[in-house]
Amino acid sequence: MAPGLAGRRGARNTIGMTPSDRGADHGADLDAGAGLGADDRDEARQLLLDHADRAVTGSIADPAVLAAVAAVERLSVVVGSVDPVALRAALHGQGDRVETSTRVSAIVAQALTQVQIGLARRAHGQPVDAGLVNHDAGSHGIATDAVLLRAAVRAAQRSYDEMPYYTLRYGERGARFATSDSAWLLSLADLDEARAIRQVDWLSRVLAARGMPSWLLETHLVGLVAEVRTVADASAVGALPAAAESLASARRRHVDDDLLSRADTWVLKALAAPPVPHTGALMAAAVADVLGGLVTDDSSLVAWLSDPARLPSSAAAALHQVRDVIREQAMVPSDR
Repeated sequence: MAPGLAGRRGARNTIGMTPSDRGADHGADLDAGAGLGADDRDEARQLLLDHADRAVTGSIADPAVLAAVAAVERLSVVVGSVDPVALRAALHGQGDRVETSTRVSAIVAQALTQVQIGLARRAHGQPVDAGLVNHDAGSHGIATDAVLLRAAVRAAQRSYDEMPYYTLRYGERGARFATSDSAWLLSLADLDEARAIRQVDWLSRVLAARGMPSWLLETHLVGLVAEVRTVADASAVGALPAAAESLASARRRHVDDDLLSRADTWVLKALAAPPVPHTGALMAAAVADVLGGLVTDDSSLVAWLSDPARLPSSAAAALHQVRDVIREQAMVPSDR
């Protein structure tokens, strides 16, 4: 989510799209289930319960079903179980089989909203798009195969959970964008490698400018490919490995894997309490993006990391000193 990882991107209704790819914003008049009543909510809950078995396969053309499949999968990751009984218990707000928590309740509420939007789309004869997995995402395309969509959802949630920076900075809205971005990325698999790489490069620039170094997208793509390979044959990942390698190669020209690791070590030595885990690697990756021309500077990331709300002035100064060391090391040829 990599991070796509972004509620973080502000208002927009397309992602990864060239101007000619953009479709109508089907969700505009149905945003967040506006105008839907209690009966619709009951129908939405029943549809989620019906799909708690995660049995649907093949391409999904029904907006309500696609919304339900994606929502149930996200719930399964949060609950930590694919057991239909546990998932149905969560959907009913019961705690005998699952841990009742604010987060589970929030995910269920989001699921109901998304399926309500899907039901409205169905009633209006509208097609499936990213707005069915994240009502803020707009109308860009996503993977519609049920098995692959579930893989995209799982990969997104795991990327988000494995990098606390996402949650601390972008919150739950960011997690929803991680899901829609991941599903869009998987839709690129069938493109030729050159076109897929161009689309991923575009997204990497958008995210880097908003504080998400391209290394995060790189690692998400690696995770997405691995997830897909556990549920489908090798051809399903298509051009995605090449896109991930393109990002990695561009980064490593300036900051290799060893420097990412050393940067983390330097931060841990310089600061008693870094603002987030992997602060050093994030800064090193941002330096690589600057040197690679993705962004003009790394201020979006560094300003957030060193904000007085997170670090006292002395620690912020130490963090900037580490960044200076990273920059010096990154300027050395890659055979350092």
